[in-house]
Amino acid sequence: MALVLTWHYIKARPTRTDDTHETSNKEANTEELGSLIDLLTCSRSPWKYEGSWSDQVAALREHCVRKSECLSDDFVYTFLTSIRVVGQRVSLIDEGLLHFSKLEQLVLSVNCISDIPLKHIPLTLQVLELYANEICSLRGVREHHLPCLQHLGLGRNPLGSTEDLQYISSSFWPQLVSLDLSWCGFERLGAMLEAVSTLPCLRTLVLEGNPLVLSPGYPGLMIDRLPRLLYLDGTRVGPQDRHRFKGLATLKDLVLDEAVVNVSFGVIRGVPQPPVPQSSASADFPLVSYNYLVTYQFLTDQRQGSILAQLDLKDQETANSSQGEEVHQGVDITQAAVSADALLMSGTRDESKDSLPVMKYSSIVHSWAEAMDLKHSDTHRIRDLSTLKNFLLQGLWLSVEEEKVTSWPASSSETPGAKSATDKKGSAKEDKKKKKKKESLLELVQEPPVYQSLGSTHLDLRNLVLGQDSVHLLCDLGVLEATCQTQQQQEQGKKGKEEKRKEEKKVKQGDAKGKGKAHKDGDAEPPADDRTPTPVQPLTVEISLVLEKWQSTAQATSTTHGAQHYTTHHSA
Repeated sequence: MALVLTWHYIKARPTRTDDTHETSNKEANTEELGSLIDLLTCSRSPWKYEGSWSDQVAALREHCVRKSECLSDDFVYTFLTSIRVVGQRVSLIDEGLLHFSKLEQLVLSVNCISDIPLKHIPLTLQVLELYANEICSLRGVREHHLPCLQHLGLGRNPLGSTEDLQYISSSFWPQLVSLDLSWCGFERLGAMLEAVSTLPCLRTLVLEGNPLVLSPGYPGLMIDRLPRLLYLDGTRVGPQDRHRFKGLATLKDLVLDEAVVNVSFGVIRGVPQPPVPQSSASADFPLVSYNYLVTYQFLTDQRQGSILAQLDLKDQETANSSQGEEVHQGVDITQAAVSADALLMSGTRDESKDSLPVMKYSSIVHSWAEAMDLKHSDTHRIRDLSTLKNFLLQGLWLSVEEEKVTSWPASSSETPGAKSATDKKGSAKEDKKKKKKKESLLELVQEPPVYQSLGSTHLDLRNLVLGQDSVHLLCDLGVLEATCQTQQQQEQGKKGKEEKRKEEKKVKQGDAKGKGKAHKDGDAEPPADDRTPTPVQPLTVEISLVLEKWQSTAQATSTTHGAQHYTTHHSA
């Protein structure tokens, strides 16, 4: 609907008339001035209006009561300097708004406006708030300007193109002091710097929620490039900030449109103890060993050389089966990249409506312990900042997996299947060889590892988009059923041992001092059922995600040189 002001709220003067007939005596049909003023403020008044479409509503209605003869359209047009219409599905700003010749503040947030026709807005306007609308382009500001505008709020709109930044300049907003572009789609930090640096009066800037805030150069470049800026994303810019980032905007060859996210894992607790592995010197095969690792889904990055290490056999089989290809263990880096592309299109990719190109990554494996400190970290370099923003808003999936590896002797003809009669019988030569190798280590051949997920959880990473540089979490994956069973077996084993000791003690005491004293000592023992059960420990994982941000000009210089060396080395 268009922005049309109905005078129902303005012209509704609280008067009281006779319902039976009209009379020429005005004093008999009109309330006294004091009563009318009371009706404007009384909570039980039938004319009480709680609307907030303008801060001047109360003053306008009181003026209409005191000087009703002055009430007219022209008076209202010149009286109002502030209009606020929020959440009313306004879709068009029509030319009727030009009647408000002294309008200074216009708030039309949370509506359906798709264009900014400045030709329909009075030139006296100082505050224009269009937060959370459907504005996808700023082309409407090309032909007309608002020379007096001091605040422009365009947050939560589908803006973000390079063309939009052409209209953020002093030629369109010469007096702009405050600019809100939060939660839009701007991802080019360098282009944004060039645009806002042309605003001579800018003192407050809000860019949070844009993909460009994930760049390592944000907010340092903004602080150094805008010397008159006082507030950035609601935070005061102090002298210490300017000292830390002094000269940062003058550095060349800075990598701005690339985010660096470091993912690291700490201690895993709550994993039940696996079966004790057999000794390699034993004659019983196969040998089974258990290890544990953490897997997580993250966006694909430019580290093509590490794709082969990240793809396990299970993922390769899934990817190649979906593409109708055969799996070869001896793949090179090029084949691994092809498998990675197939993996993105297979079941490992999130097939939801807003699916993102994620891949499964894993930490190093660790043998079982009550507290397994992985001490593993990985670095992800993402150039598509918009995709990274969406990924962080959706969150990260993490799981703890058990790796089961089965091994067989290399010199033996034993296989995981059933043994034939010839294999059971063997030959004399093979028996001699087995005897010689009893005292030495056997050369084993390992089967492909089998993975089993022990538990998974979802991590909320929205704080990295809201301005935080790091997220440190202790993920609780719940209590495993195997842990409860193991603890019950241990408690039952302890209980059985204690009962056995008591019985032996009773027998010894009965032989030495008689059954009566043994019975007495036995009664003095506390019952086994009164023991306090050991609390069950849940499966927990320590994880940290750090978004790389330059904290000073010196750090940016060293980081840039390191990145250039890394790129040159791997390109060679």
